[in-house]
Amino acid sequence: MKFRVEDCIKKFSHSGFIVKNLDRSLEFYKDILGMELKMRWIETPEQCDVGMGVPGCTIELAQLVGYGSEVELIQFLTEEGTDAPIAPNHIGIGHISFEVNDLVSMIKYLESKGVKMASERMIVPELNITWVHALDPDGIRIELMQFLKQQ
Repeated sequence: MKFRVEDCIKKFSHSGFIVKNLDRSLEFYKDILGMELKMRWIETPEQCDVGMGVPGCTIELAQLVGYGSEVELIQFLTEEGTDAPIAPNHIGIGHISFEVNDLVSMIKYLESKGVKMASERMIVPELNITWVHALDPDGIRIELMQFLKQQ
């Protein structure tokens, strides 16, 4: 029987992000975005050297669930990375997106919580969407998109 990749892959599992301060990021994803903490754990150098590709690293991870998706946040406890701003056109870096029912209200809510917007609200009639990019505490772009009502 011929191998078919679509018979092997069950589903998209999660997106992972490196963060500077796990507690601060958890506040954002749980308290502001409403996701639930699934689990939190530490991996020692023996567990994560090969997987993370950073010799001698120790990491703390948190897995969150919500809205049919999972997000994994990773803080390096040793071998800290750079926290230089990530350019929107940096290869390999993109955004995480949430579909919302009321984009204008969501923007007002996030701004009331001190969340910075990375873009103006865009309306794209030919795609039938409106969207905006917000920033999490580490500058990771969070896209919020809403489908426009059909006329």
